Amino acid sequence: MADTDKKPTAPDDTNPATADAAPDSPAREPPASSPTTTTFPPARDDAPVNTAAAAVVTIASEEELLADDSEVVDSVFDDGDSAIASLHSSTTSLRDELILQVKEHGRQYQGYLEAKYVLPMDEQELERLDFQCHLVWLTLDKQHSTAPIQNIQRALDVGCGTGIWAIEFADEHPEAEVLGVDLAPVQPQCVPPNLIFEVDDLEQPWNFTQRFDYIHCQLMIGAFQDWPRFFRQSREFLAGPNSYTEVHDIDFFIRCDDGTLPPDSALAKWHELMHEAATKAGFPLDAINKVPDMMAEAGYVDIVARQVKWPINMWPRDAKHKELGKWAHENFSWGCESMSLALFTRVLGWSADQVRVFMALVRKDLRDRRLHAYWNFWIVYGRRG
Repeated sequence: MADTDKKPTAPDDTNPATADAAPDSPAREPPASSPTTTTFPPARDDAPVNTAAAAVVTIASEEELLADDSEVVDSVFDDGDSAIASLHSSTTSLRDELILQVKEHGRQYQGYLEAKYVLPMDEQELERLDFQCHLVWLTLDKQHSTAPIQNIQRALDVGCGTGIWAIEFADEHPEAEVLGVDLAPVQPQCVPPNLIFEVDDLEQPWNFTQRFDYIHCQLMIGAFQDWPRFFRQSREFLAGPNSYTEVHDIDFFIRCDDGTLPPDSALAKWHELMHEAATKAGFPLDAINKVPDMMAEAGYVDIVARQVKWPINMWPRDAKHKELGKWAHENFSWGCESMSLALFTRVLGWSADQVRVFMALVRKDLRDRRLHAYWNFWIVYGRRG
C-alpha cells in the first residue's frame, strides 16, 4: 500500500477505548433503498459496446427481516455442508525472492513485490478466508457460481486467496482448465489436475495467452483500486459472447431497518473509520454497488445484480438468515482486527494496542442480538456480448 501524504493526529493514548472513535457523527447512511436485482437488457448484434445508457429493470428488494425474540437460539449450520477439501498464460510464476513478507504488529503480511494488500497472510487469516468462502457458498444456496455458464473450457479465479473456491470449482468442472491468480503464494500444492495457481497483480496489464469462458472475482472490495480497469480487462479476456464475469462481494455499509443500532456504537463507528482509512489509502470500500454500472460501461450485457442480507449475528427469525448470521458473526468477530490493523496503524496513526481495545468493543456489539444490523452481500454477473 502506498503511504498517504498526510496522516491525521494519532488518538490519545491515555484512553484508547474512546480515543479511537472519530468525531461523534452518526453512522454513515446507506444510499436510498437499492434493488435486489437489476437487469440490463441484452444488446443487439449491431449495438454499440457501451450499454450504460440502456434502460434498467428493477425488481423489488428483499423483504425486511423479522427479529427472533426467543431467548434460546439453536445452532442451525451443519459442519459437513461443504467439502472443503493444463492452462498456460504468459504470466509466469515468480521466484520466492520476489515475494515480500513483512511482520507487522505480530501478524504476517505478504504480497507480490511491493503490492498493497492490507490483510495479513498468516495461518490465522488463511483459516478465516476458508471460513469466509464457506459463508459465501451458503449465501449462494450452496453453489459456486450463479451465472448461466455452459460448456466451460477455461475459468479464471481472480484473487484466489487460499484457493479453496478454485479447488472446489475445478472438482465440480473436471472438463475445464482452471487458473487461480493471487498476490500471495498461499495455495496448496496438492490440487486437482485441471487447476494451476500463479502469482500476479491483476491490476497490472493482463497478458494471458488464452481467453476464459468464466471469470470469477470474490471478496476483492478493498483490494482493487481501479475497478473500471478490471472490468475492461476482464471483458477483453472473455472468450466469446456466451462467456461471463461474476462478482461476489460485500457492501461494507452497516444497515439497520428498525433503529436498534445506535449511531455512536462501536460497530457503527468502526464502519466510519474503515471507510475513512480505506479511502485515504486508495481502496474504497463502497465499490460493489457501482459494479453493475461499471460493467455496463465496460461493454457487458445481460447484467444481473442480486443482494442477500448478512445479519451480524443470529438475530433474524427465518432459518436461512439465522444461519447466515451465525457464519457472518464468526467471520467478522474473527476478522475485524485483521481487517483493521494495517489500515488503522498505517493510515490513521493508531497504535496496535488502541486497535485491539477498540476491536473488543466491536466484537461486543457483534454479539448483541438486540442490534438488528446487517450488511448487503452482492452477487453480480454480466455477459461479454
